[in-house]
Amino acid sequence: KRGYGRKTLEKINIYVPENIGAMIESDATMFEVYKKDGRTINKNRFLGMLIIGYYNDYVTEAKAAYDAILSAIDTNKVSIRDKERIADSILKNVVLPTVPLRKGKNPAKLSLKPTKDTEALIQQILLDLGGSDYISQYFCRMFMSYCEKPFSKREQIIFKDNYESLQMACSARRSITFRTIWNEKNIHEVIPYKVVTGPEEMFNYLLCAEYNQDKGVQEARTYRLNRIDKINYGKSMGAIDNSVKQHMKLMLHYGPQYMINSDEEACVKLTAAGVKSFNRIYYGRPQYERIEEHEGCNYYYFRCSMDQLFLYFKRFEGKAAKIIYPESLKERMMKFHSETLKNYEEE
Repeated sequence: KRGYGRKTLEKINIYVPENIGAMIESDATMFEVYKKDGRTINKNRFLGMLIIGYYNDYVTEAKAAYDAILSAIDTNKVSIRDKERIADSILKNVVLPTVPLRKGKNPAKLSLKPTKDTEALIQQILLDLGGSDYISQYFCRMFMSYCEKPFSKREQIIFKDNYESLQMACSARRSITFRTIWNEKNIHEVIPYKVVTGPEEMFNYLLCAEYNQDKGVQEARTYRLNRIDKINYGKSMGAIDNSVKQHMKLMLHYGPQYMINSDEEACVKLTAAGVKSFNRIYYGRPQYERIEEHEGCNYYYFRCSMDQLFLYFKRFEGKAAKIIYPESLKERMMKFHSETLKNYEEE
C-alpha cells in the first residue's frame, strides 16, 4: 500500500465526460485561477482547490445518501454484510454520477499532480478507499458532483477558506485587511457588511465599508470573492455609517456588483428600438424605478449605480438610448463614443 501510494502521488489521470472537463476549464477561467503570467490557466492548482474545498461536504453528502439507502433495505431478507454491499452498489451506480469508461464516448483527461497543499488529503483518501475503489474514479465522481452545483456555490467551494473567513468577519463586524489578485501592492482595510450572490446566481461579492482617503469619507465598496487574497483581521471592531448602510441596501436590491455612493436619480430616453434593446439585452440590465411616455419616447428613471447604467447603455446602437441626466453620466457616455469614433477615424 505504501508503494502504491507513492506511485499514485506522482500523478493521477482522471477521465471525465467532455462536458465536465469543459465546465472545469470554464470555472478555472471565470474564477481567474492563473499562473504567474496572469494569462495561462493553472488547472492543477484549480483541481487542488476543488478537492480541498469540496472534500468534507462531498463525504458528508455521500454518507447521508448511503445511510438513507441502508435504512431502506429490509435486514430481515439479507445479512448486514449484504445490506452494506447493496447500499454501496446503489450509491455508486445509481445515486452518484456514473464514471465514464476510459475508452468511452468523448472522455476528457484531467491530470492531477499532488502538491504540498493536497498531498496529505489525497493520501488520506487512498487509505480510506483501501481496495474498494480507484482514486481516479473517486475524483471523477467528486468532480461530476461539484459540477452539479450552481455557479455561485462552486465559487464558494473553490474559495472556501476565504468565504468562511469573510462570513465570520461579517457576523462579528470586525475590520479586515486584504489585497486583490490584480493589485497585490494595494492593501484594503474594510468593515465587512455582507457576502452575497449576484444576479442569476453568478459570482459572490463582499459588500463592505471603506474609508476614502481623498474624499475623507466612508464609502460603500464591493469586491468579488475570487479576487480577494491574503485576508487578515484588524485590531478594531468596525462601525458602518448609516448612510453607507443605506447605499449597501440599495446595492443588495439593484445588484451587489455595482457600487452606490449617492442618491442621484438618472433618466434615460429610449426610442421604440431602444425599448426593444432594453427588453432583449438581459445581462447587466438595471432595474428602473418608473417609466414615463413623452412625444413617442419612453423615459426610464433609475436610482441604481451610475457605473451600471454606463456599462449597460453604451452597448445600445445609434439613437436607441440617450442619457438625459445626470450631466456627469451624460458627459461620460459622450466621451466614450467620441474616443471610440476618434480611434476608428485614425485608422
